[in-house]
Amino acid sequence: MAVMAYEVTLEIDGIKSVVSLDDTYPAVDNWNTATEFAIHMAIHDHPDSTIEFIDCAEYVHKEYTKYGYIHPAPLKTQ
Repeated sequence: MAVMAYEVTLEIDGIKSVVSLDDTYPAVDNWNTATEFAIHMAIHDHPDSTIEFIDCAEYVHKEYTKYGYIHPAPLKTQ
């Protein structure tokens, strides 16, 4: 299984910010959950700010390509 990486671009009070994630996080399975995770982290760090979603880039994480098969992250219980 290839490990996917995500770069979620958010705008926090008019300032662009990029959150880099990959699907080794138990809460991240695809671009949608990566985006939700990034937004929740931004809300936690900046509770009184205006947060807007700009973009989510998805690609194969190059750091993990040399390992062959990597078992998926365990089931999340949130």
